[in-house]
Amino acid sequence: MFSKIPLLDSKAKVKVIFDDDSILIGVVDHWTSPGDSEKGVEELTIVPTQGNLKGNYINFDETEVKSIEVID
Repeated sequence: MFSKIPLLDSKAKVKVIFDDDSILIGVVDHWTSPGDSEKGVEELTIVPTQGNLKGNYINFDETEVKSIEVID
């Protein structure tokens, strides 16, 4: 899912909507390929730019995501 959109470069700003409809907006820090992931799926780490998690490193995998898009 993540590798199909142009956000693999660090510092891309993204909007992530999770399966529970929660939303994170932040900057990409790191992408992990399925081959390097313990679960065998793509993972992404972003640093939120707003909200309660602002400034933290948040890691999640593609199975938790409903949609993701590059913004700005």
